[in-house]
Amino acid sequence: MKQEHNQPVIMTRSVMLSMANSAGHLFGGTLMGWMDELSGITAHRFAWTRVTTAAVKGMNFYVPIPYGSVLQLEGRVVRVGNTSMDVEVVAWMEPEQEEQEPIRAADALFVYVSLDENRKPKKIQRSL
Repeated sequence: MKQEHNQPVIMTRSVMLSMANSAGHLFGGTLMGWMDELSGITAHRFAWTRVTTAAVKGMNFYVPIPYGSVLQLEGRVVRVGNTSMDVEVVAWMEPEQEEQEPIRAADALFVYVSLDENRKPKKIQRSL
């Protein structure tokens, strides 16, 4: 699979009623799971090795995400070390009207470690 160097990786999700809390908003843990999945794919496509989550440096929620919303998550590598990399994920909530701007609903920063075939840290061969 050929892709531009550090091109954003995109995931689109629809928020269903079963994913909402009693206030009708998306569970934070559900969003975090989607972000972890997307950031892992992003890290893998950058390093082209197995990767594992080492840390979540932070996660911010800016607005409630009601059920019925459509989210677009965008992942991008923002820092590369020797064997680790930081992946930023931003969750954009689609507006209700076409002429409106997407709303930055949440973001997070994940740390991934590149692994060799023995699941030991492996040097990342690429830089930003």
